[in-house]
Amino acid sequence: MSGKLNERKTLIIGGGGGIGGAIAHRFYSEGAHVAIVDADASSAERRGTELLNAPGNGRVVTLGVDIGDPKTAKEVVESISKEFGGLDTTVHSAATREPTATAEDMEIKHWDEALRVNLTSMFLLCKFAIPHLRAAGGGVIINIASQLGSVVTPGRPAYHATKGAVIQFTKAIAIENAQDNIRAVSISPGAIETNRLLARHNTIETIREKLIPGHPIGRLGQPEDIAGAALFVASDDAAFMTGSDLIVDGGYTAV
Repeated sequence: MSGKLNERKTLIIGGGGGIGGAIAHRFYSEGAHVAIVDADASSAERRGTELLNAPGNGRVVTLGVDIGDPKTAKEVVESISKEFGGLDTTVHSAATREPTATAEDMEIKHWDEALRVNLTSMFLLCKFAIPHLRAAGGGVIINIASQLGSVVTPGRPAYHATKGAVIQFTKAIAIENAQDNIRAVSISPGAIETNRLLARHNTIETIREKLIPGHPIGRLGQPEDIAGAALFVASDDAAFMTGSDLIVDGGYTAV
């Protein structure tokens, strides 16, 4: 079996979640070896089992760890690279669920946790993975940002700040590593129907009633919508693409 990502060696942070999991499935179906890393060990293991029962012939590795500190992040990258015999593609899709609050009312611990999970762990992944991508002759870094990194809504100052930073950080590493054939692209989803979104609302019906009007395409996104975008970015179809933010938001930021 071969596909657009045949024999790619991929590490996905947050691979147990809705978006990260959909990306893992899509990459695996296209021939990639996939390492699923998630702070929720049961989610990582469940996703790994799903992949092994799905069409594909790549290897699957799961780790239930939080890479928010340098020692753990380095150990994870080194372990996966050793397991796969190299590393050429990374995806960071982990994000915390900070409480809704204004900047005035937000507790410092929630601000710090948002930076640690959404941004610092991404920095650490890139810091330790880039040498492996360089050794592989090049590779692709995909960082999941958000449409809320470009526009704002009340009560999410930490999320806005970190996702805006993700976009700029990704541009920075794209420019720093272009000479080594390493591409870096951020993807900014609109509202995607995942458990993270459901956690902020009572029901999926409530979510749709509230958020669909802001998406001109007439529906909310599905994790597979972002997985398709990630596949494009990771594949040779996007070989001339780096330092970009790919907005996949159903028109949310266009109005």
